[in-house]
Amino acid sequence: MRKLLWSAALVMCVATQACSNETAVLSVDPPQGTYSGGEDVVIKGRNFPAGRGGVSVMFGRRPATNVIIDSQSAIRVTTPAGDRNTSADIVIMFDDGRAYQLKEAFRYLDATDNSKVMKHFGKRSSVALSFCGKTARACLATHLRREFLPMRSA
Repeated sequence: MRKLLWSAALVMCVATQACSNETAVLSVDPPQGTYSGGEDVVIKGRNFPAGRGGVSVMFGRRPATNVIIDSQSAIRVTTPAGDRNTSADIVIMFDDGRAYQLKEAFRYLDATDNSKVMKHFGKRSSVALSFCGKTARACLATHLRREFLPMRSA
């Protein structure tokens, strides 16, 4: 009986280890951005081939730029432009032929909608943004100039 239990435990341990070595794509952070693109996002997962190969990423039919495998659990990309208020599938293709898809994982937002723009920005910074009637990037630049650059005397 004791041998049977040890055998079962060994089989479970080996099976668990085999499963944990598989590559998986889990999520994208942040899951939304402006339709003009150009924003950095991180694709999270496990066992990415860091330092062992390349990867390409598509948002719908458009390729992401600046694709970098940061670690075995993170791929950093810059979003391409997309259509306003639509969701896009994200497809991750490794050079060895493996491909993974996150269905409707990224939402392109209209930069003129105050309630939606830069919703996740506050998680990465203590700077509170208010929408200033411009694109999100221009708004951020305006805010940072106002908050962090010294005022010029007249």
